[in-house]
Amino acid sequence: MWPAHADGDAGAQGANLRRMIESRWRILAILFIARFALGFLFQSAGSVAPFVVSELGVDFAAVGMLVGVFLLPGVVISVPSGYLSRNFGDKGAVAVGMALMIVGGMLSGLAPSYPALFAGRVVSGTGGVILVVVMSKMIADWFADKELFLGMAIFIIGWPIGIAAGQATQGALAELLSWQMVFVVSALLVALPLLLVALFYRTPHEHDQSVPPSTQRRLTGMEIIIVCLAGLCWMFLNGTYLVLLSFGPAHLIELGMPVPQANSVVSMMSWVTAVALPLGGFLATRYKVPNLVMFVGLAASIFLCAAIPFSPAPLLMFTLVGVTVALATPVVGSLPAEVLEPRIRAPGFGLYYFWYFIGMPVLLPIAGMLRDRTGSVTASLLYATALLLACLVLAAVFRFAQTRWFKHPLAALSRAG
Repeated sequence: MWPAHADGDAGAQGANLRRMIESRWRILAILFIARFALGFLFQSAGSVAPFVVSELGVDFAAVGMLVGVFLLPGVVISVPSGYLSRNFGDKGAVAVGMALMIVGGMLSGLAPSYPALFAGRVVSGTGGVILVVVMSKMIADWFADKELFLGMAIFIIGWPIGIAAGQATQGALAELLSWQMVFVVSALLVALPLLLVALFYRTPHEHDQSVPPSTQRRLTGMEIIIVCLAGLCWMFLNGTYLVLLSFGPAHLIELGMPVPQANSVVSMMSWVTAVALPLGGFLATRYKVPNLVMFVGLAASIFLCAAIPFSPAPLLMFTLVGVTVALATPVVGSLPAEVLEPRIRAPGFGLYYFWYFIGMPVLLPIAGMLRDRTGSVTASLLYATALLLACLVLAAVFRFAQTRWFKHPLAALSRAG
């Protein structure tokens, strides 16, 4: 017979497991709210563009700089953000990032001139970069051993949903109150996840005493290479999406479609993405086929993206591209978590996001240059196809390197597909 205390030990272990699962999803909800607030604050400059142009006497190019400068600090801050997390803890690093977002948003709202508004956006963007890097690492900590792709998918969609919410509400708020209040409200929204993190966030190791404390070490040469491969995949995937959003309407307008209808058609890609992202994470997690989901999603996206300039059904094409890209995105976004063990995850994610932040200001202007030199948006859309192809090739190289170089427990997940 089993010892009398065996049932009690099993019950205690089951209770601990249930608490761990409950904590995992509670943490995901908090970080989702934070990512939503980040997207909402990012969108604020674009939403109030006409008001800023009118009242501050600047042109729309200057407003475009307000949008772009939010991401620019990532070139300098992304890698140090990882070390900030490792040295001061995830909660401390996130608190610093959110505090900077709040301060920057308030500065933008109180700005008497364009230079002051610009400075506020730089401060907000610096905090946002810290948040992106550290929160991605936090998701990996909680979900790396189980439900990684689903957890990452739900976390990722907080950003576009926050942007969409800003697009839907901030213009009306600017008309009702003022454009300055849009920045103030966006900054105050960040205070909610800051409070939630301060009250409820715990590291997973505090719940699972079987996990020994992590010891610090440097990234090895092989780890740097494979994280850079993952970062380039993420950069090219996001570059494709933004090129399609930016130049898709221009293509439809060239075909004679009215501007509102062209914007509406391309916006379908964003709406279906919000639904398909969790679906991709669910399929990769439930059926343990991440490679199948990622490579089929990318291959189908390449075919559909290449067909957009020549298709008589643009609404169908943009919708299908939104679905296929979104299916692959949770797995692509989880690549670094598969190879980075906990003690190097923070600096690893900093290096991973460095490529995203350095790539976005470069990839989009290239699409515009192609449009100018060829006189047609078709070149820009085919360029987006090339970016997807580069993502697919690099993802395959990543999987090969992962199989050859790493014996991480999550390698079994990638091979399962």
